[in-house]
Amino acid sequence: MDECFIKLNSKEKIILLKLGGSLLTDKNKPFSIREDVVKSAVRQIIEANEKLILIHGGGSFGHPLAKKYNITKGLDKSIPNQILGVAETHHSMNKFNNFLIELFLDNQFPVLSIQSSSIFIKNLNKIVTNSIDAIEAALDLNILPILYGDIIFDISGSFSIISGDQIILELSKNLKKHDISKVIFTMETDGLYVKDENDSDNYILVEQCKCDELGSLKLADMGQKIDVTGGIKGKLDSIKKICENNIPVQLINGLESKYIYKSLKGQKIDCTLVIK
Repeated sequence: MDECFIKLNSKEKIILLKLGGSLLTDKNKPFSIREDVVKSAVRQIIEANEKLILIHGGGSFGHPLAKKYNITKGLDKSIPNQILGVAETHHSMNKFNNFLIELFLDNQFPVLSIQSSSIFIKNLNKIVTNSIDAIEAALDLNILPILYGDIIFDISGSFSIISGDQIILELSKNLKKHDISKVIFTMETDGLYVKDENDSDNYILVEQCKCDELGSLKLADMGQKIDVTGGIKGKLDSIKKICENNIPVQLINGLESKYIYKSLKGQKIDCTLVIK
């Protein structure tokens, strides 16, 4: 009887995979897709065939519009056509998301797009999660749920942006039927780099660190692009909170051949691992 009880109440392990917007698009060219990179990522996910939730960023489809209409700052009646801009930003993200969805379906791989703006809402600066059961129901049917950076409404009558990193944090706190074995963030580098104390022109990859060490890392400047969702500081804040839930976080290079596949399969690669 005890063995049956344990089996019935054991949670299935899943992975959360984030494909960064700056990886999948050229954020300095509005509405651009790096098709080779996106198709490679999709192929690797299909080949790995692991149970996971996929989250992707906005990149050149979300950030330019969000910046143009200052959506992160909320309702501002002095900004012309801002409400229309909210709708345009959401629609643009849907178009980008559809591109990924069609790649999976063309390869006969079952996926389901889940609009982030439909399941997350803000209440006094706190994100409230609704209908997360739908995500877990899809997982139980071996359907890959795909979420993405999107607008988020506030019950006060305003709005802002919910980033892919914030979505991952909310999922890590609110999933009930599944345990997250790890979170993978794909980037354009092998992970976090710090300057070599003995050679200021040299960078050293941080292969592993604890979450409470993130704030003290003297990160090397690897170049900045347009980002309205917090940049690297916001990412590190999210990673720290995720790790505090006892979930390891792996930062990997999404441009390296087979790195996404190898990470999903637990194979060794050059990367940064953040643990509690």
